[in-house]
Amino acid sequence: MKYIYLLLITSFVFSSCKQEQKSQDPELQEIVKRNTIVIKGSDTELPMVKDLSKAFSRERNDIMIDISGGGSSIGIEALINNETDIANSSREMKPSEIERAKKNGVNPIPIMFSVDALAIITHSELGVDSLSTEQLTQIFSGEIKNWKELGGPDLSIVVYGRDSTSGTYSYLKDKFIRAPYSAKMNHLHGNADVVKAVQNNKAGIGYAGVGFLMDENGKPNGSIWAMPIYIKGSSAYSPYEVAAVKKGDYVLTRPLYQYINGKPSQQIYDFIMSELTLRGQDVIKMHGYFPINDYQAEINKLNGL
Repeated sequence: MKYIYLLLITSFVFSSCKQEQKSQDPELQEIVKRNTIVIKGSDTELPMVKDLSKAFSRERNDIMIDISGGGSSIGIEALINNETDIANSSREMKPSEIERAKKNGVNPIPIMFSVDALAIITHSELGVDSLSTEQLTQIFSGEIKNWKELGGPDLSIVVYGRDSTSGTYSYLKDKFIRAPYSAKMNHLHGNADVVKAVQNNKAGIGYAGVGFLMDENGKPNGSIWAMPIYIKGSSAYSPYEVAAVKKGDYVLTRPLYQYINGKPSQQIYDFIMSELTLRGQDVIKMHGYFPINDYQAEINKLNGL
C-alpha cells in the first residue's frame, strides 16, 4: 500500500514538472503571445469592451483577449511603453503623451468606437431638477458649497469624483470645470463606486458614464437622478435623450477611444472592425452608450479603419 502511494506521489510530481516545463516553453509562450490581444485602460469602457471581446471570441476562438482596467492614464502609459496592443481611453491623448510615445518608437493611432454621455448624478430625493454648466463649475471647484444656493435643501454639498488616472476625471476638469477640483472632493476608484456613494448620500453629487446608470436592457435603472444640463440661456437636456446626445445638445458628450500603435496586425484590425459592425454597435447600445456618428466613422477611415 505504501509502495502504491509513493508511486502515485512520484507520478504526480513528475507530471507537474512536465506541465510546468511545457508552460515555460519559449516556443509555446511565443505562440500564445502572437494569438493574444492585450487591452488596458479606461474603467468606463471596461464592462462594454469585455462584452465586445466575448462576442468577438465566439467567432474567433483562435484569438485570446487579455483585458484589464485601472483608468485611461494606465492604458495610455502602457501603450507609450509598448506594453499593450490597445489602450482604452475615455479622453484624447495629451500632446506630451504623444511626444513621449513617439520617442519610444510608438505611433499612437486613435479609433473612436463609441460615444458616451457623461452623467452628472445626484440622489433621487435631492429635489434639484437641472444645473447649468456654470453652476457645475462652481460646484466641482468648491465655490458653491450648499444645495440651498441652488434651490435645494439646506445641505452641505458632498462632491464625489474619480482618481487622477481616470480619463473621466481629466475630461470633466479640462473641458468644463477649467479650474482645479475642490480640495474636499472625495476621490473614488471607479464609476460604480461614485454611483454607490451618491445613492447613499442625499447631499452627494458625482459623475459617471451614463452606461453605469442602465439596467441589463440598456434602459435607465431609476436608482439615481441623472441631472439635465444646460448652457445659460438655453434648454436643459438629459443624458438619456438619444437625439440630444447625437446632436451635441447635451454638452457632456464625448467619443470613447481606443489607441493602437501604428498599422494594426490582422488580429487587432479584425477585433476593432468587429466593434464597429452593427453587431458590435448593438453591444455598445446595450451598455447604454451610443454608436459613433458619420463624422467619427470618416475619421476612423482616415486612420486606416
